[in-house]
Amino acid sequence: MNRPLPRRIAHASIILLALAAVLLEATLWRWLMALGQALSRLPVFALAERLVARLSPRMVVVVFVLPFLAVIPLLKLGELWLFLHGHFVLGVLLLLGAKVLGVAFSARLFAIARPKMLQVPAFAWAYDRAVRLLAYGHALLEGIPAWVAARAFVHRLRAAGRALLATGWRALRGGGGPGLRLRLAAARRLLRRG
Repeated sequence: MNRPLPRRIAHASIILLALAAVLLEATLWRWLMALGQALSRLPVFALAERLVARLSPRMVVVVFVLPFLAVIPLLKLGELWLFLHGHFVLGVLLLLGAKVLGVAFSARLFAIARPKMLQVPAFAWAYDRAVRLLAYGHALLEGIPAWVAARAFVHRLRAAGRALLATGWRALRGGGGPGLRLRLAAARRLLRRG
């Protein structure tokens, strides 16, 4: 069955969006969640989390959006000032740092506020659509043999990296001994296994 061109373009766009969402979720989102968890230990972020926990569901949605509307112009002014005064590297670092920290804290805040925000019908509708798109992207990727092979390789790489780090740590602490070479060889085999 041959679909009309606009429908094929829309379908391809949805597939690309789903795949991009899955790739971001599989990599960047997890790292940002870990960074957000670390940020939550700082007093100012811990206070923000406690305040969000006390708010009504509608106010949580508003609070989730408003800080960005207030902070973004200040950061843009700081970046602009740095660029205008010839501090290009500092400007880029401020830009990247603000983006990373902002998204990390947003990820953490989202994880905490999600149950309350889901009580707001419009948010629940949008969230449901995003979750469906992500599930669709996962299903698409799982059907691609190259993706499955790449994911398996990354898992083996992580396992081997952890094994190497653990071995190195034991060696630094003086517990390397004669088994060190055997553990390193086992980590190498984990990497080669396919």
